[in-house]
Amino acid sequence: MMQIFLGDSHAYPGCRATLPGDLPAAGTDVVICLADGIEVPGRLSPCPEGFRLEIASHRTAAGTSIARKSWLLGRDDAGWKIKARLADPA
Repeated sequence: MMQIFLGDSHAYPGCRATLPGDLPAAGTDVVICLADGIEVPGRLSPCPEGFRLEIASHRTAAGTSIARKSWLLGRDDAGWKIKARLADPA
């Protein structure tokens, strides 16, 4: 299964991400590996601005509860990062 690595214990605009070289042409299930060692199921789907990353609800290693959220992933000169929070699909 494809793994996506985030540079922090939670996602937020500006958080850096490491994605594999072969990105999906359609939606695919992924494992999001957070910097605190927690792994969370998610889904990565292409969209016009980059990729939509859906992250399931989970708890951080410190015990903070994080609700299910969707994020826009995009590239800049330094690589991949979360650009914005997206509305959850209906």
